[in-house]
Amino acid sequence: MAIKFESFVERGGWWVVAQFALFALILVAFTQNTTPATPFQVSGWILVTLAVALAGSGLWLIRRKLTALPAPMDGAVLLETGAFGVVRHPIYGGVILGFLGLSIKGGNVVAVALALLLIPFFWAKTTHEERLLVEQIPEYAGYTKRVSHRFLPWIL
Repeated sequence: MAIKFESFVERGGWWVVAQFALFALILVAFTQNTTPATPFQVSGWILVTLAVALAGSGLWLIRRKLTALPAPMDGAVLLETGAFGVVRHPIYGGVILGFLGLSIKGGNVVAVALALLLIPFFWAKTTHEERLLVEQIPEYAGYTKRVSHRFLPWIL
């Protein structure tokens, strides 16, 4: 199931290109490891564990309707259970927590700063994505009022 370039661009493919470029920068910075302190390692692994739980539950619920593109797939439905009952974008939240946790665990300040850049990046991407979701699934507007946090429960 190949995506034509025009369709990729039309569906918001440049968001995905930018997203993976940011991931790559974080990973490069992460490999430039400084000597981590034990409390940072523990904190980092706790965040990674929470990230896997949050993103994993979101992935499990969305399964075949998952797309990295901002435009929802045809036939997308509103999910309001599990992780989607707590945050609107649990997979992005998990990605943020995961990269932040790995960066903290590695004790690399540059990687931490780059991981924190995922927050405004995903905020902008989800603002665009949510406009498209409201167009395709009108009930999504009410969902954003019921589930006020985008990425992390009680925080963001």
